[in-house]
Amino acid sequence: MFEDCFKVSLPVLMTAVVILSSLLYWQYWRWTHRRMLELAKLVPGPPALPIIGNALIFMTKPEEQLKKIAGILDMYGQYARVWLGPDLNIVVKNPTDVRLLLTSNKVNQKGPLYDFMKPFIGPGILTGGPSWRNHRKIANPSYSKKSVHHYTETFNREATELVKVLLGKDPGVTFDLYSDMVQCTTQCVCQTLMGLSKEDSQNVLLMDDVVQDTQRIYDMLFKKMTRWWLQIPFINWLSGNLHKEKQILRMLDTFTSDILQKRRRALKVEDLGEDVMGIVDRYILSGELTDQEIKWETFTLFTTSQEASAKIASGVLLFLAYLPEWQDKVYNEIVELLGAEDEPVTEKQVKELQHLDMVFKETLRYFSIAAMTQRTVEEEITINNGKITLPAGTSLVIPIHEIHRDPQYWDEPLKVKPERFLPQNIGHRDPNAFVPFSLGPMDCLGRVYATALIKIIVVVILRAVRVEARGSPHDLPLNVAISVKPAGGYLLTARPRRTTNGLHRSL
Repeated sequence: MFEDCFKVSLPVLMTAVVILSSLLYWQYWRWTHRRMLELAKLVPGPPALPIIGNALIFMTKPEEQLKKIAGILDMYGQYARVWLGPDLNIVVKNPTDVRLLLTSNKVNQKGPLYDFMKPFIGPGILTGGPSWRNHRKIANPSYSKKSVHHYTETFNREATELVKVLLGKDPGVTFDLYSDMVQCTTQCVCQTLMGLSKEDSQNVLLMDDVVQDTQRIYDMLFKKMTRWWLQIPFINWLSGNLHKEKQILRMLDTFTSDILQKRRRALKVEDLGEDVMGIVDRYILSGELTDQEIKWETFTLFTTSQEASAKIASGVLLFLAYLPEWQDKVYNEIVELLGAEDEPVTEKQVKELQHLDMVFKETLRYFSIAAMTQRTVEEEITINNGKITLPAGTSLVIPIHEIHRDPQYWDEPLKVKPERFLPQNIGHRDPNAFVPFSLGPMDCLGRVYATALIKIIVVVILRAVRVEARGSPHDLPLNVAISVKPAGGYLLTARPRRTTNGLHRSL
């Protein structure tokens, strides 16, 4: 009988021990984090459950995550507190405080969400960690204005190749521009930032697979970021995601190893000038990175350059297709300032195209490169005119997509209106409400490079092709994950322009 009682009571005893241990740990955690808890009370936010916090709110589809954040901000204002388990997240939408925080040396590390990227790109420029400053410093000259000046020949040549592809399309058939655009930006990035020759760039192992799978990689990462159960190793394995991750890692290693080998061989016979040296060469010659670190940074800078540039360039042309009056303004400005002939375009020339710049900026506003960014607060910092203090260890969330759509700063934010970037309109708006490339020491490294690349591609295309789209661009259904893009793709048609004598332009 005694043994039977013991058998019955053992599970109960074990359950009691687990519950008691959890409660003791919970109390211990609250005591050691009492400063954080006190300061968190001063920030409005939804009621949090013990241990799991507000995690249940975000148990939804990945594309619904930002809508949840938007709903919280609508309810609580420009500052909101969200607990994800024991992690305190403070969402800040006030533009003045956004600038203060992103430029502060107290908020100079990426947030925990970036840890999910580290298996693919390691600790470095994009994910943060102890090495990001030095890795960025080494790569920075390849993104400088001097280097970009040398890259424009490649930009023009590859854009001309893209025009040939577009002129081969049936004028009556709608297609997704992105698939053709990303091939163009990929070649541009390979022949400039990666330092590859034209021949080598066309023969990198598995490059087509990497380009095609990039969005799948982003989607997989975003799901893991936003579905907490996938962060449990056993469930991640059971779902099949672990197998997919290993396949992707093998593919990326083959891809980056081939680029590294090609550049090591080339450096034995090439004597490159400082202004035309690619980032891979800089990392090799610095002697400060291991091969694995070079491969991580190679994929980081490859994918953030070619993929983001392709999305933005496709977005610009999509909006010009939807807004024929703006397409005419941009085209006429190109003809007036640069001429209609197929002469190469320089970075200096595209800076003069004010109408193109307005469409470019409106595209960046509507399709944010990063829907949100996260930082870790390393030292206490006070915001909201002294009313809120962010404690050390807090995860700061900047909802860039929501800032770019805040009606307080943007008239009819769901509409596409390039005129909102006219000088007279910019003057009436908080300049910090537009942060497409982020701010501070961790801002977008490739902003000068991408701006020149995208604008040159658009100019070369518009000289030869007229783009058209059906319907309206206003309130487009969006796919919001790591970046923002139209849910249906960049769908348009392309028709050859005609010269004054009625003949099709030839290339």
